[in-house]
Parts: sequence; structure tokens; C-alpha cells
Amino acid sequence: MIDIQTGKALNTPSLVSDHACGEEVIAGVIKTAGEILNARTLSATRLAQGGNNVTLMIETPQGQFVAKHYPTSLGDLCDRYAAETGALRFMNAHAFDCVPTLIDCDAEARVAVMDGQGKAAAIDAVDADIKTFTIFAERLHSVRLAPDAENLDAAAEACLAPLDIIRQVRARRKRLACVTDDHDKLGEFLNTTFDPALDRYEAAGLNTLEAAGISADTPLARDRQTLNPSDLGLHNAVRRDDGQLVFVDFEYFGWDDPIRLVSDFLLHPGHILTDAQKRAFATSCTKIFATKDTRFHERLNALYPLIGSRWCMILLNEFLPERMQRRRAAGNTDETEDVLAKQLNKAHQLFAGLEDSKRLVTN
Repeated sequence: MIDIQTGKALNTPSLVSDHACGEEVIAGVIKTAGEILNARTLSATRLAQGGNNVTLMIETPQGQFVAKHYPTSLGDLCDRYAAETGALRFMNAHAFDCVPTLIDCDAEARVAVMDGQGKAAAIDAVDADIKTFTIFAERLHSVRLAPDAENLDAAAEACLAPLDIIRQVRARRKRLACVTDDHDKLGEFLNTTFDPALDRYEAAGLNTLEAAGISADTPLARDRQTLNPSDLGLHNAVRRDDGQLVFVDFEYFGWDDPIRLVSDFLLHPGHILTDAQKRAFATSCTKIFATKDTRFHERLNALYPLIGSRWCMILLNEFLPERMQRRRAAGNTDETEDVLAKQLNKAHQLFAGLEDSKRLVTN
């Protein structure tokens, strides 16, 4: 526990490089949260050692609240503070009861305070969870028609045209090429396993789209897009005492192709789904989105392996110096080599099961 009386407001972006500086950032978050709540902090507990943010459970005489700080780093794809606070304001205005209530925020300090609900959910899904996630996706798709939804930005790295996902994967692969000389095992995986498979997935995907009469470079019509949390899963959920899931973490929220929402949920390495659960989610979402998009299934078939390839690249982000800088900015002090070995192993596992996963959810 740190001395909560020594914190100071975070008036500049936090780019911390060591544990001591991380404690200073945490102290600043506690102080800013107290000012937002106009309440005395009794205790503060770090909720996670994430790579993107500092998240604290704040105990006050008025109850528990979550305070979140969003460090800025080189390579940020969007303003994560603006995306999450905007998403919560929007969903709160539309009476979503499965997301936190945004109490208030401080744009200068880049701190948001929301109500605290429940405990971290287990990452092993039960069948009822799949229905809850499906209902959430359906509600987001419905509320996209509200006039104020037009004020929301595109999701981070939105893939509104098929070529968007191809360009993203290729760009991420190119960035990793700059560090392979320093990481032999990474280079071996990319050169001998990833690259040949990506070439196959790209060719097959483009052929499938052409056969279905879908232009690879034409953005999806607005009425077929959806609102995508962009990091949906049990790893970003808490469970209330009554068992209801509450979804958290909307740092990349915005307009996107529903193929991204469905594929990201099914492929995300942060939770564990059975084959039956994956199939159930894919089937239910196809019914939701294919009502307007009659070629949803064909697009899912074409783009699913490419989105899986993108996930491999995301897992390997930790090899990039700027990504490790962000992890340090969030106060994570894990040993670098341990982090890199873990992420490379995850990428191996995801890629090895990608084709089986595609057959499971598209047949």
C-alpha cells in the first residue's frame, strides 16, 4: 500500500519506466479520484497489472468505486480515455444495466471514475454467459440506430472494408520485421509458419469475396455496421453477487464491421470457450446481423482466418519497444523475457488452431 496523502494530480501524460514511478502514478490516480468523488479515500487496491492502464478499486465512506488512468504512449491507436468515457456516457444514456455507470472524469488528469460492481469473472464461460454476451451484442446493434450514436467514432482499427484487415495484418507484420534480428524464435515462427499461412488466407479470402460478389475495397454500408466494444470477453467482465455479468473496458469502442465483433470474441485468448459455446455464439450472431447483411456468412468465412492472423500479431506486440513502454507506463513490472516467451507461445497456440476454429464456426 502506498501513502495516499503524497499523490499529486496527473497534469501530464504518464510515461513511467520503473516501479517507483508507477507508485507515483497510482498515488496521483487516488488523489484525482478523491477530488472527483469529493470523498476521503479509505483504501485503494490495484485491480490488474494490465499493459494499457492503471485501474484501482477505491474505498470511500460512500462506498466502492473504480478509478482508471489512461497513460499515453507512442503507438496509441486512439485516445483510449475519450473512447471509454464516450462509450460509457452513451450506454448509460441508453440505460444499459450491464456496464458500469460513469460517475465523472478529469480529462487533464486522464482519470475516469465509475461505480464498482462485482468481482472479476472466471475466464471459463458457462452456457448462460454466451446468451448474455449475445444479448449485449444485439442491444448494441439495435441502439446504433439512435441519433446520438452518430457522435461516436469508429472503433480502434475498425475494419469497414475487407482490405482494411489485410492492410492491418501486413502493417503489423512489417513492424515486427524490425525486431526479428534480436529474437530468433520470433523470426522462425513468422518466416516459416505465419507468413505462408497468411498468404493462403489472403488469397482464399479474396476469392471467397469475389465469388460472393463482394468488393474487397468498398466499406460496409453504415446500416450494416454495428457498435463494437472491440475487446469483448470474460477477461473484461465482472460478476455481481446476483450472478449477472457487467462488461468493462471500452477503450477501443466504436463503429465497426460486426464480423470483427463476432470473430474477436471467438478468437480472444483472454477467455476459454467450449466448441459448443463458440458455435452457439456464431449461430446466434449470424441471425442478428444477417437480417440486414444477407452475405454475412460469406464475409465471416472469408475474413475469420485473417482476423485470427491479426490476433497473432496483437499477441506479439510485446516484442515492439513502444508496447513494452506502455506496459511500464501502466506499472507492470514483469520480466521482459518472461512476457515475450509467454506471448509467443500464445501466438503459436492460436495460429495452430485457427483452421479448426474456422470450420467450427462457419460450417
